[in-house]
Amino acid sequence: MNPRRTLLAVGGVLAWWAALVVLWLMLISTVYTLEWVVGAGAAGVGALVARAGRQAVKRR
Repeated sequence: MNPRRTLLAVGGVLAWWAALVVLWLMLISTVYTLEWVVGAGAAGVGALVARAGRQAVKRR
């Protein structure tokens, strides 16, 4: 795989993850460690799904 393409893919996933974590933190009232871990994990799954969705649409 092309190194530039890999870097763009990782950057895209990280951008989605960061945006979803910020959204998660805005929606909860208090930040406990367990909630942070669950939110970060859910944001990671969401970021990977967003990346896969964008790739599926781009291939059309």
